[in-house]
Amino acid sequence: MRGSLSTRLTRTVGRFVRSQPARIDWPGGVVSFSFDDFPRSALTEGGAILEKYRLRGTYYAALSLAGQDSDMGPMFDIEDIRAAHDRGHELGCHTYSHLDCSRTRSAAVLADISDNTAAFSALLDGFVPVSFAFPFGAVSLGARRALAGRFASCRGIAAGINSGTADLAHLFSKQVYDRSFDEAELCRLVDRNYRIGGWLIFFTHDVAAVPSRYGCTPDQLERMVAYAGERCDVLPVSEVVGRLRRAQAGLRRQRSPLSPMPLGI
Repeated sequence: MRGSLSTRLTRTVGRFVRSQPARIDWPGGVVSFSFDDFPRSALTEGGAILEKYRLRGTYYAALSLAGQDSDMGPMFDIEDIRAAHDRGHELGCHTYSHLDCSRTRSAAVLADISDNTAAFSALLDGFVPVSFAFPFGAVSLGARRALAGRFASCRGIAAGINSGTADLAHLFSKQVYDRSFDEAELCRLVDRNYRIGGWLIFFTHDVAAVPSRYGCTPDQLERMVAYAGERCDVLPVSEVVGRLRRAQAGLRRQRSPLSPMPLGI
């Protein structure tokens, strides 16, 4: 994964400056499983594993990659997009051209995203993705500000649990890669997420017996899905954001002063 100076600066500053702050207080914690770029195996293998446990994931797709071959194996095709949607998985935006958002002007990023949205809408009867992940994990402060009003959430690859006051414009996550897979460490992270009532987002790419350097094996993914599912709620990204927003709206209503009683009653 590439990392520009802008991305490194944004990851550092972003821990203190939030473009889209949200309070996360989820008793028992919540976990999301996400797949970047959408190699076919992420659905054929990864989706099947989630469905085995009656769970669903989030697939961030750049639709210009449809039907291509890659070092992660075959990428999704149009039928895979429809199948993921029909099976209840979330489809998220990953730009259209798999842009490096840290090296591209915000206007060009937004235009490229509009192309991806139009392609999704044409395929899925008006569907519009509400979740976004930065390709390569590359983000600038300008891109983050520009996209904060465009999507309900934007996810990066900076490692961590989203807790306390998080930034929905640059959510933390944790990779599940074969080359760095440490089951004990990842399980400890799930346990900590449970204790602090946070939101832990796992991400990977392909799911294969011999994965790419950005993927994991089916066994590795299943072990994490099973462990997380025993301890925390497991939901797609957009469902977590939706529940957080409803909870926040409920708190605001509880805190609002009572309306004055009309005169004459």
